[in-house]
Amino acid sequence: GINAEYGKQWYQRRVRAEDRGCCDKCAKTFIILINIIIILLGGAILGAGIYWQLSDTGFYKEIFNHAIFNVPIISIVIGSLLLLVGLTGFLGACCEALFLLKIYMGFLIVIMLAEIVIAVGCVAMKSEVEEFASNRTLELISYYGDDTKDDASIITKTIDEIQENFECCGVYGPEDWGNNTAYNDGGTITVPTSCCLESERSDDTCGSYVAWNDNTKINSQGCKTSIINFVENNLLYVGICAGVIVIFQISILIMASKLRTTIEDENYENF
Repeated sequence: GINAEYGKQWYQRRVRAEDRGCCDKCAKTFIILINIIIILLGGAILGAGIYWQLSDTGFYKEIFNHAIFNVPIISIVIGSLLLLVGLTGFLGACCEALFLLKIYMGFLIVIMLAEIVIAVGCVAMKSEVEEFASNRTLELISYYGDDTKDDASIITKTIDEIQENFECCGVYGPEDWGNNTAYNDGGTITVPTSCCLESERSDDTCGSYVAWNDNTKINSQGCKTSIINFVENNLLYVGICAGVIVIFQISILIMASKLRTTIEDENYENF
């Protein structure tokens, strides 16, 4: 009957799978392991996106939402796609389903093309992204230390981390802290301790005690310039990382193609 025929085909497929060479077995194992990682990564990004979107604090929507770059929604979309791609590859390799492997390879090709489009788009929209980031950061500076706008102190901690790690102050310079009423006393602008030079942060005479234009103990360079300089100085590493990712994706595509060809050859021999 049908069950007997199916059982015979399953047994023959299993025997052929055990007779495969090391390269074929490695290709299948590689695809399964990689897609388990992709599934976990996709789930994490999806969960973070949903959390950001549903968060009641308002911080995530203030800092992440934008007409074009709506990070929570983008995270949900990317997480969902990664889950879909990972499950397709995992099930395709585990069940040796040709149609799933073909769909998986199609996904990989589309993702690589999308990466090229996104890279070109980021370069083309560089000035718009910089302007948005600068304007939004100036707005966040006005929320610094304000419990009504930053109840979890996330904005305050984030700005402090940026100013300390990049040794900078404000977006364009220390005068940007005039946007925050707590640091603007009738035109006399002071700055938080995170603007101080590393060697001066423990000094009581640094930060909010001295007007920014009379203070020789603070970083005078704006964070926009510092971050741009940091990126430009590390372009080589960015290029290396991008190259490794491309090679990795091509390797996955080759392994998937190898497994698909092996299964097709076995099915042809069976037939």
